[in-house]
Amino acid sequence: MLALILGAVFLIAGVYHAFRGTPRIWRDPEQARRITENLTGFPFGPEVRRGLVRGTVLMTTNMFLLGGGLICGALWQQQTTANDANLLWAFMASVGLTLTSVLLGLLITWFNVPKALVPPHMRDEVGLVTRKLRDARHRRSHRS
Repeated sequence: MLALILGAVFLIAGVYHAFRGTPRIWRDPEQARRITENLTGFPFGPEVRRGLVRGTVLMTTNMFLLGGGLICGALWQQQTTANDANLLWAFMASVGLTLTSVLLGLLITWFNVPKALVPPHMRDEVGLVTRKLRDARHRRSHRS
């Protein structure tokens, strides 16, 4: 029962984020800046928070996938007939797609790729790992 409730909460949050949050971040650089500053609950620096905001499309996708996966998993668990495996397949697909989406989110935070999933005004930014590598190369070249 709890999984059904949490699944519904994630789906509702996904719908809200898809129609309210993501379009604002996608279109408005000032909104993206404000949200980055307000993500103070995360124990990470501003570069990581900015990377999370860059991955807003994937956050929305994850909400839908987690909600759908929780609901499918809960319904599959309550299923009385062993013949119908559709809910199991839907649950497994949701888990696989969620993991893929998380991996893409890490790529956006670390390297700012794939650019098609990043808001247009943030596509020229440098990812966290890319910045660290550039800084290390820059320090090394100035030492010699």
